Amino acid sequence: MMLQLSRKLSRLGRNVALKVDYGTNASSTDRKSLSTTRYFKNNTKKIQNQKIEDDVDGYNYRVQLVYVEPLPWRHFLQLRYSYQYKVNNSDRFVYDWDKELEEFAPDFDEDSSNRFENQYSNHLVNLAIRTSQKKYNYNIGVDFEPQKSVSHSLLSDAPEDQLERSVMNFSPTVNFRYKFSKRTRLQIVYRGKGKQPSVRDLQPVTDRTNPLNIRVGNPSLKPSYTNTFTLNFNSYNTKHQRNMVATALFENTINNVTNQVTYDSETGVRTTSPVNMNGNWRAMGSFSLNTPFKNRSWIFRTYSYLQYRNQNGYTTLNKEEPVKTSVQHLTGRERLRLTYRTRQMELTGLVGLIYNNSYNDVREKRTETFDYQAGTQLQLYLPWGMELYNDLTYSLRTGYGYEGYAKENFMWNCQLSKAFLKKKQLLIRFKIYDILHQDISLIRTITATAIRDTDYNALGSYFMVHAILRLNMMGR
Repeated sequence: MMLQLSRKLSRLGRNVALKVDYGTNASSTDRKSLSTTRYFKNNTKKIQNQKIEDDVDGYNYRVQLVYVEPLPWRHFLQLRYSYQYKVNNSDRFVYDWDKELEEFAPDFDEDSSNRFENQYSNHLVNLAIRTSQKKYNYNIGVDFEPQKSVSHSLLSDAPEDQLERSVMNFSPTVNFRYKFSKRTRLQIVYRGKGKQPSVRDLQPVTDRTNPLNIRVGNPSLKPSYTNTFTLNFNSYNTKHQRNMVATALFENTINNVTNQVTYDSETGVRTTSPVNMNGNWRAMGSFSLNTPFKNRSWIFRTYSYLQYRNQNGYTTLNKEEPVKTSVQHLTGRERLRLTYRTRQMELTGLVGLIYNNSYNDVREKRTETFDYQAGTQLQLYLPWGMELYNDLTYSLRTGYGYEGYAKENFMWNCQLSKAFLKKKQLLIRFKIYDILHQDISLIRTITATAIRDTDYNALGSYFMVHAILRLNMMGR
């Protein structure tokens, strides 16, 4: 829900605006966890069956006041004040299996259950000077943003035992745009933004759903603050129908929420707890070009992407002193597409490469992977307003240690569509996915403390029928 009011106080540009936002959220989850863990070192087995009830609800509101005062030479002084307040409640009750009753116990496990409340507030004061000229415009100022987080466990803490964390952030703000021509522009943006930790990270409860990967919340977490510098260049040539976009970004986070992992070599159990840490940053650049050849039936597209990321974390072995770990991760992507168009068809050939290189300074281990793709897309414009579309993609993954379809596979989709009604407002589409039954869903995630390969269940081959009705109510 949002309310916005504004009033113009003079013809020279003096004005004031008020904006109020309000929102609520609520979710509930009931699930059962049945696990059997075998420990080969001491030849033991542990059975843990639990019923878990999670309830999350909360509300938030923001009040923002903006005042603009005109200055000489088409400049304006802008004062913006914003107050934000959030309340999140998270209840988790875990019930263990009772062998005697042969059902889940009626009383919850006090060590794994909790009722938790977090209150987050921040004040944002921005003072800026802005102008709008023929060739350029800018907004340059400074942000002051104090943040406060108050956490309270309703089951175990006394009302006065609230854990309070406060931080004060200061950041310049820059938004500069320069117009080289009507369709060629450059934009430079620098800004800071605060973020509160998630309720899951704050809640002081031990999650033993996975006995080999235990997670413990940390109510002492501070809000994080991210500084971001962005440069965007965009150019479009109408004569040659050529579009070019270049982007550069640098981002650094203060009090970033990262993980501290404790590993027990006797049991193989990993215990993870979130902590605040500095030194997490990333730099990214991308470039895209879309241009036809002299023969306008041929179109060439390219997209290049390069990112370097530094991630920090802590690893503890057998309850020893935490060891700081850093992972330097380089990602490069390249996609090339060549399209040939006629009135009857559109044929596209494409190739792509994703390169990942990561290095862990504690283990002194480097991983390097390559994802190759090659494929074709064919769209035929048939009589009676029908269209037939096919896309076939070959994927090859090296450096992962995968085998079978996880290493290389073909993905083939096909669809047939037809438009109906006088102005073709109704579109009926029949599409078959994964005709060759080779779809896989493997995702690799690299963090400061682990490399994880996650295998998700894929739907396999299936079809869908779409009915799309387009309505245009404008001008009526």
